[in-house]
Amino acid sequence: MSQHLFQSTDTKGEPLTVTLGYDRPLDYVFCTVAAENGDVVYSNLDDEDAGIDQQDVDYYRAVLQNLGVRVPESMFREVRSDQLGCVGNRVVVHPAEEGARSGVSCSLAAVEGLTT
Repeated sequence: MSQHLFQSTDTKGEPLTVTLGYDRPLDYVFCTVAAENGDVVYSNLDDEDAGIDQQDVDYYRAVLQNLGVRVPESMFREVRSDQLGCVGNRVVVHPAEEGARSGVSCSLAAVEGLTT
C-alpha cells in the first residue's frame, strides 16, 4: 500500500496526522485522521460510503473539509497516481507548503512513529 502523510491541525489547533493512500492488494483508496494521542478522528473503515470500496480519492476532500483539516493538493495527486500505477510499498511525508516539492519519499521504517 502507499501512504501519504501530512501533519495538520484541527479547528482548535490540535495536531493531527492525516494519511491518504492506496491499498494495492484490496484495490481501494483510504483516509485516516489521528489525533496526537493516537485517537482516531476519522477512518474510512467507519464510513459507510467509503469502507474498502472507495475508488475516488477526491471523496476525502469533503471529509477533510468537514473536519476542518487542510492538506496539500499533492496528497490527492500522488494517491491518484499510485492508484493508476498500482503502486505499493511507498511512503511520502508531504510538506506544508503547497509550492514545495511533492513530498519526500522515505522508507516505512523511517516513519513508523508517524503511523498508527
